[in-house]
Amino acid sequence: MTTLDYKELAAKYGLEPIPDSVTRLTQLLAKQDAELEAIARVVTADPELTVRLLRVANPRATSDEEFAIETVEEALMRTGVGCVLLLAMGVPLTTAIIKTFKTMAGIQLQSVHPRSVAPLKGEHVCGSIGFSGKAEGRVELRMALPVARRVAGAVLGVDPQELQDPHAVSDTIGELLNIVTGNFKSNLCDAGLDCRIQPPKVTIASEVTPLSGPVGGLERMAFRGQGVEVFVTMVVNPWAD
Repeated sequence: MTTLDYKELAAKYGLEPIPDSVTRLTQLLAKQDAELEAIARVVTADPELTVRLLRVANPRATSDEEFAIETVEEALMRTGVGCVLLLAMGVPLTTAIIKTFKTMAGIQLQSVHPRSVAPLKGEHVCGSIGFSGKAEGRVELRMALPVARRVAGAVLGVDPQELQDPHAVSDTIGELLNIVTGNFKSNLCDAGLDCRIQPPKVTIASEVTPLSGPVGGLERMAFRGQGVEVFVTMVVNPWAD
């Protein structure tokens, strides 16, 4: 499977443009000597970035109403500025996930607080893409096996019960993962954080294992809609060099 450029993906699947705030933030962070106040101004001006940052800074909160750390400045002091690049990349990643599932499978997803979704149990599909270079990390997408069959069936236009061949399901989830992370790679490169992206790997897992990888920021996300729940974990070290 070939990794597509984000502009090609956007044209093919109608993805939304990368927000200006994300571009400004990634370019600012790429300098490695960006001032905290400058970063805080960009994050504060974007409500979605602000919520993501506060979720990471309040890991024990089960909802956005339970934040103990409530300001961007406090959150930056707790998480470090390197985590902000991870959160910035999560904006176009979230957009791509929602748009891709809607376009390819007719499934409307919404981003929800990760603690509001029951954890996966038993067999499930795990798709992973790693990237390395100046920026290193990995993105994982997980969904229950019946959900993966439903999604694959919707994409292929067949009854999910007909998809007993695990290769058919794996190929479809691999394509989804390739699409939702293609813009992630493009944004890293636009910020001067060139990286090499690895082909998707899709497996049938029996348990959720902790995501291992380079030291850096980690974000857990969840999406829900029409009987479908999708879990995404992203970890990145923006200055691996």
